[in-house]
Amino acid sequence: MRLKGAEGTPGMAAEIAAALLLTAALLAGGGSRGVGDAVVHLAALPALLLAVMRWQWAPASRAQRVLAVLCASAIALAVLQLLPLPPAIYAMLPGRSDVLAELAQAGQPHGWLPLTLDRWGTVRALLALMVFTSFWALACTLTHDARLRLLKLALILATLTALLGYAQSAAGIHSLLRPYDYHHPIGAIGLFANRNHFACLMAMLLPFAVALGVQAQARRSAPVALAWYAVAAMLFLAAALSFSRTGLVLACATALASVLLLSPRTGAASGQGGIRRWAPLAAIGVAIAGIAVYAWDGISQRLQQDPMEDLRWQYLRYGWDAAQAYLPWGSGWGSFKSVYAPFEPVGAMREVFALHAHNDLLETAIESGVPGLVLQLTLFVTVVCVTRKSLIDRTFHGPILGPAALGAYDPMVHSLVDYPLRTHSVAVVFALVLSFLLASASDAQ
Repeated sequence: MRLKGAEGTPGMAAEIAAALLLTAALLAGGGSRGVGDAVVHLAALPALLLAVMRWQWAPASRAQRVLAVLCASAIALAVLQLLPLPPAIYAMLPGRSDVLAELAQAGQPHGWLPLTLDRWGTVRALLALMVFTSFWALACTLTHDARLRLLKLALILATLTALLGYAQSAAGIHSLLRPYDYHHPIGAIGLFANRNHFACLMAMLLPFAVALGVQAQARRSAPVALAWYAVAAMLFLAAALSFSRTGLVLACATALASVLLLSPRTGAASGQGGIRRWAPLAAIGVAIAGIAVYAWDGISQRLQQDPMEDLRWQYLRYGWDAAQAYLPWGSGWGSFKSVYAPFEPVGAMREVFALHAHNDLLETAIESGVPGLVLQLTLFVTVVCVTRKSLIDRTFHGPILGPAALGAYDPMVHSLVDYPLRTHSVAVVFALVLSFLLASASDAQ
């Protein structure tokens, strides 16, 4: 989607605002909450203002309109969860009778109460939705070239994060280079609090690095192509050094799909044409060699762990009980930590507590009930439909559309066993990926 006058100063201001938000998200948005999130929220203010000023419904593609409605509906749902309800209506909501009983037992008078059981959790979720929406909407108003510059910025910052991950892995246990010392004391983690989210970001951006390398090859710019292929190899190796099992699987699948979809297609069997065809595969081969040398010991130790002993299965089991207790309206966005604990038997408790369900569909069912599930599933279906249409129209092999599809599926699949999209760093890059994927065909190519 392009806007009139987007080439002048307003377009430049919008691109700068988007770049600032992207930088803040990638450098400070890797934690679950705290000062880093506050930095991202502040950086989102100019992006939100410019997105509201520049967004236009008419030039948007159908898929963009669908996502705009989904974002607006999600924000409205979060606001509704914060609005006070009269006691008579509040008492009718599932799971609220226990709350009223505890308040009465404590001798605390109560008047009107909001639907959410964690006000600040819902406020944080609302702010996260605003960050995602403002960046995506603003990116959609930019030209294709401007979005490409944002993508290259994301790749540069991700490469720097990967280099930090290498240093962390080399420094060993309890490295001072880790910004969050309470989580994952070994391997690469970058500026994240969770190695799985670090690996997810690397896997999301990997196909774009391959695509830019292929484009540089098509322009016969060997140094630039070599640089982008080196970035792809570095991102792949960083994902492996995180020792995230799911992250490594996604990175391997993304790397393979990138080579199959994006390798230069030429009829030449030898010479320059052969070199062009094999260059992306060679970059991935270099990364695999690096994994074999530097990461295989840690990966093999992780693979030897019994996956059935993972706490994720426990969260799923008792999380489903919580979801049933609060359906159909949910307990309020951001309230999982508060509402899950009572459903976990004392004998099953460990030394850690569950911040998230490690399954976004389940956590959405708990926190926002049927309305939230409908919104989330609609987003997933929209991405699938756009990808299917691209395959039918034979545009999936385009220089950006193919990588965008791969980059969009990575966090969506990962969300079935984790919560990467609840981290600002991943969510903002996901918004950038969707700005390419959901664009009109003429703009996406």
